Amino acid sequence: MRHRTTMFFLAAAALSWAGGGWAAADDRYVLRYDAPAKDNLLVKQRGRAKGLGYIQTALPMGNGRLGAMFSGGIDQEHLLINDITLWMNAKRGLDEVAQSGTRKGAFRHLETVRQAYRDGKYGTKAGSMESLSTKYLSSTEPLGNYAPFTDLLISTGHDPASVSDYRRSLDARTGLGSVSYRIGEGRFTREYFCSHPNDVVAVRYTAEKATLNLAIQATTKHRVTRLKAEDNRIVLIAEASMVQDDVALMQVVEVDAGEAKVTPQADGSLKVTGATDVRIILAGCSDYLPVYPSFKGRDFRADCEKTILAAGELAYDVLKEAHVADVSALMNRCRLELTFRPSGLTTDKLVTGGGSLELENLYFNYTRYLQLSCSRSAPVPSNLQGVWNADLKPAWNCDYHTDINVQMNYWMVEPANLPESFRPFVEWTKVLAESGAHTARETFGVSKGWSIGLNGNVYGFTAPNVHGRRNQQAAHWLAQNLFDHYAYNQDVAYLEDIYPILKGAAEFFVEFLAPWKDGTLVVYPTWSPENSYLVKPHGKLNKQAYGASWDQQLVLNLFTDCIEASTVLGCDEAFRKTLQEMIPKLCPQKIGQYGQLQEWPEDWDRPTDTHRHISHLIALHPGRDISPLTTKELAEAALVTMEHRGDESTGWSTGWKTCFWARLHNGDKAHQIYRFLTSERAYPNLFDFHPPFQIDGNFGGAAGVCEMLLQSHLRSVDASAETIGEAAFVAYQRDPGTPKHFLPIVPNEALTESPYILHLLPALPSAWPNGRIYGLRARGGFEVDFAWEDGKLTAATIRTAKGGTFRLYAGGKLSGNVTLDKGQSYSWSE
Repeated sequence: MRHRTTMFFLAAAALSWAGGGWAAADDRYVLRYDAPAKDNLLVKQRGRAKGLGYIQTALPMGNGRLGAMFSGGIDQEHLLINDITLWMNAKRGLDEVAQSGTRKGAFRHLETVRQAYRDGKYGTKAGSMESLSTKYLSSTEPLGNYAPFTDLLISTGHDPASVSDYRRSLDARTGLGSVSYRIGEGRFTREYFCSHPNDVVAVRYTAEKATLNLAIQATTKHRVTRLKAEDNRIVLIAEASMVQDDVALMQVVEVDAGEAKVTPQADGSLKVTGATDVRIILAGCSDYLPVYPSFKGRDFRADCEKTILAAGELAYDVLKEAHVADVSALMNRCRLELTFRPSGLTTDKLVTGGGSLELENLYFNYTRYLQLSCSRSAPVPSNLQGVWNADLKPAWNCDYHTDINVQMNYWMVEPANLPESFRPFVEWTKVLAESGAHTARETFGVSKGWSIGLNGNVYGFTAPNVHGRRNQQAAHWLAQNLFDHYAYNQDVAYLEDIYPILKGAAEFFVEFLAPWKDGTLVVYPTWSPENSYLVKPHGKLNKQAYGASWDQQLVLNLFTDCIEASTVLGCDEAFRKTLQEMIPKLCPQKIGQYGQLQEWPEDWDRPTDTHRHISHLIALHPGRDISPLTTKELAEAALVTMEHRGDESTGWSTGWKTCFWARLHNGDKAHQIYRFLTSERAYPNLFDFHPPFQIDGNFGGAAGVCEMLLQSHLRSVDASAETIGEAAFVAYQRDPGTPKHFLPIVPNEALTESPYILHLLPALPSAWPNGRIYGLRARGGFEVDFAWEDGKLTAATIRTAKGGTFRLYAGGKLSGNVTLDKGQSYSWSE
């Protein structure tokens, strides 16, 4: 009876509003195809494959540590397996200073490098800012790269030419993949999932009116030290090559074919003959542990054996039930339901169809699935490709880029109600803070706090990039993500946990900031990622700069967050005062000759510059300090910048532009960019097209959807004010003496008690006239459900698990303070 009740509820939810033109839930969550993926991974070729291949067409699964993809190949299924901790070509186990990658004693030359900046030594020639930064500050240690784990090949002997009624799908609601087809009267099905509760990949093959004869083979691109098939198992042990201390890994594959015969082969494979139901489970791990500086110590053999034994003792259906319950609980928290009529098209045809509401709805829900699949309980965050990588030499090392990419990976976790996915980011930054303290001291001569450059890995690398033109700081941007997590959850215990990281980032800048010629404090050496200036006289690699706007905006953001955090925790009053005294000394934000927000303190911007990075708009998004409602002149300048940069760009840049336009309250423009992302910057499996594949564009696009529907970054400091412009805290004010300069404002402790303003439908596109969304999260500790018709909000419910106060901005009207107790909700209707 309980089972029937559950199924009735799901069916009712799936068909809700069908009579009013609403689509069935399947069309919002299920990727469908009528052909297998293109499997080019085992074809020998020089360099990375070009065009559509396995990574762009296979379907992804993951539990946050393990990743898997299935091809659905008829004659041969190819399962790509990844472990998010497996890196190669780097070093581990060095002393504490060396493990950071920093040059010991580099700080002795910092003033030489800075003098080149003050003297305007542009370009790349000897004696230039760039060349001296490379010579004296840049790391010479290997970063390494993220590596594939293994491949599992399952051959069927089936002739693709004899197959009919082929179907391949992935249901984002349940995390279940499937394949089915017919050969004559026989029907063959497959099911796939990657379990978080049991930490295994599971596959099931079935046959009706036919039998299965399978060959199952485990392979890896790493050096194999053991490969043996025994009874119904394949054990593979290998070593991934490192510059120092190779990484050991192990995988066990266990096959249950019922009464059918399973025969070990001398080459380490298994053969299954005469089966109708074959169940396969796979467990794997490496010896990695997130312990600085060794990054080693996991008993990977024992853990792998323990995992496979525990999973093997459970019936397949029990494993599946636990997996589906786990994924469904997370997916059901937040659901977007736009109004559209299903096209009946396969997903690849939706992508090439020029864009549709159906694709836009599917893309958002599917991206939430990608998020929980590649970031949950592992000790390291998702990388440039999430968790899925097939190459020993992946693009950009498949690393952690800190000039936007790893931060963008986590923009959507808060509003889209997947806060658990943020934990790996927190654990990783704890390691970075430990390592980065050595980089701060040895590279920059800063005695307190921590620093990290452009690139990171899983081994605590925090040193500046090998190229001096890419010298930058990133602790302030990483800290922004950390504090925003608190803004959403209002968990003081969490804030206490991460406060040393926030404080350390701020301490670094307190000491590192230096006066420029006008007396203001600026960050240098630095750049404005990854853009050039004065290109005609100095070349396209002229990137090193001083006082770049993005740095200055983030330093203000960091100092403000630290002031609030220390106030909440009741600590560091003297340090808080230091930050408050430094904020007015920071270089102001400036509006340039074209009406644009300047990217640098000098007016070097070019209206023809369409660079993909727009870092000097960080205060617009993901920051909170530029808004059309509070800083109109800066918002107008940001609009000019957006018009200069244009619309079409790489996948991740397109995702960011969606967020920018939403924050500028231009819903139709945000939607135009989002449609371009989903139809022109998506592969057939909806992975983001950078090119090549990068996961950040998916997450940036989904964050943009959240921003179109709900914004909560502004705070009310005046409960009696009736407009946002009067009520909200303003972080920049015009300099009375220089009207195009905007000075940073010092927040006082009262900001800590100021409620967030929940702005509903701030940038609703006209292309989405009707819809509803469940479970969006807002800062202040709130969840929001709401619906709209004919472009207008019709109903909303705000809930809180902890209690709190907010102000609601809807329909152009600002409410007074609304206070809810723990567990209470507030309803709004037109």
